[in-house]
Amino acid sequence: MVTVGDDPLLGLVVEGRYRIESAIGQGSAGTVYKAVQELIGREVAIKVLHDYLVSDDEFIKRFTQEAKASSRLTHPNIITIYDFGVIPKGGRPYIAMDLLRGTPLSDLIAERNHLTVDEAFPMFKQVCSALAEAHRQGVVHRDIKPENIVLVERSGQKLFPIVVDFGIARLVQEESDVARITRTGTVCGSPTYMSPEQCTSSKVDHRSDIYSLAIVIYETLTGEVPFLSDELVKVMAMHLSDVPKRLSEVRPDLPFSEKLEEVVHRGLAKNPDFRYKDMDEFAQALEEACKKPEKQLVSTPTAATHTREMITPGPMAVKNEEISSRKEVREIQPKANSRDLASRALEELAQRSSSAYDQQAQAVISRENIQQARAPVNPYARGRNTDGGLAKKGMMAAFAGVAVLTAGVFAMNDSSVSRYLPWPHDTGSVSKLIEQGKYEDALPIMQDMKRKGKLSKPMTEKLNQICVSLARQYAQEKRYPEAITLLEQVPQKSSKAKEAKDLLKQYRSARPKSN
Repeated sequence: MVTVGDDPLLGLVVEGRYRIESAIGQGSAGTVYKAVQELIGREVAIKVLHDYLVSDDEFIKRFTQEAKASSRLTHPNIITIYDFGVIPKGGRPYIAMDLLRGTPLSDLIAERNHLTVDEAFPMFKQVCSALAEAHRQGVVHRDIKPENIVLVERSGQKLFPIVVDFGIARLVQEESDVARITRTGTVCGSPTYMSPEQCTSSKVDHRSDIYSLAIVIYETLTGEVPFLSDELVKVMAMHLSDVPKRLSEVRPDLPFSEKLEEVVHRGLAKNPDFRYKDMDEFAQALEEACKKPEKQLVSTPTAATHTREMITPGPMAVKNEEISSRKEVREIQPKANSRDLASRALEELAQRSSSAYDQQAQAVISRENIQQARAPVNPYARGRNTDGGLAKKGMMAAFAGVAVLTAGVFAMNDSSVSRYLPWPHDTGSVSKLIEQGKYEDALPIMQDMKRKGKLSKPMTEKLNQICVSLARQYAQEKRYPEAITLLEQVPQKSSKAKEAKDLLKQYRSARPKSN
């Protein structure tokens, strides 16, 4: 604590209740003091608005709004507000709140550089819970940053987080176009942690807090923020256009699961519609991503396992005991990824085509179909080569190939291969992939549906939007040929046509010249 000798508020008893003893610290809007509630002897923190801001009606309203917003929130991870009012001497508004004896998360990061996933997850799960409660009450924090997460020791937990400073929160339910506290064009928040919509002074809702919290998580786990520059304007521009590096790219020396990287990456989506729908969903995704795989023992075959009927005779036919054994093996093996699934599906289909029992399927799987299955439907999908020899950037084409190959095989009511297909080709599954931010997975399915005339007009426009979004992402990674291929698929009648045309011109000029 730092005592300011000439501070006129030191020793003052505010409204006959709170005696100010010393200054604790200062923020952009006010000074925080340690005080004692004289009637009961309780130590409290008093936040008082800076005197040079008292003449500014907007700041006074915003400060009063902090008191109203915070006092109606009841949650163990949100700071408790006891009282608020105006100091008669100077007419400065104040808020009396719980006096926290802890460490801001920013100080802990500065001291240790980063926290492990095991340390960070319980903390951020509680922060998500606190913000979810605030959002349910119509309060958007709008200034989530490490400085506003104070870590105290409570209930046996050494890193118990308390979310503080709702000083620029907006009461969504009370906002109107007529009585809007934030001036048009005024940017509120800390630029390093601001959402793209905050940077452009656009309408802000609870999804802005998801973006800011994703940056805090990013910094806590890596020791670095995704966007950094000496000029704040450049930082804001990065929020609007730059693709953040993956956690493992920033810290290749630290272990991060692919799921966790996807969760953080989706939380940092530029478009609020592509982030998680609310803080509860974000917390659930974090929990799944941070969950340690349980050790699974080989299970004992059940009666239900032995009652499975053989589907088709031939090379794919197996005994019930073998089916049971295969089930046990699958239970103790890690889940195969989509590329492995595609390879296995094609492998089994190839086996079927050579069987004496499958002459009909062999006729269906013609040379033209096999060539179509191997065509680079999605030449810009990322991935590694597999043992099956599929091309590095054509792996997603395997899914389209499976669809073609299985068209005849499934006509024989054979479901033995269908278990290897990663998802069905329907609008619902595509929408789920888009909601999860898996655009590269959704893209080939949507293209296939479009070719078959099964893609609605709204989904067709969504396809064009995905093409433009992925093209921007690829261009950031210097993958100009793939970005250009995507943009060339956007039709002239699309609402994205002009944007695609401008980007095409830009990327073609930026593409390295071949020798």
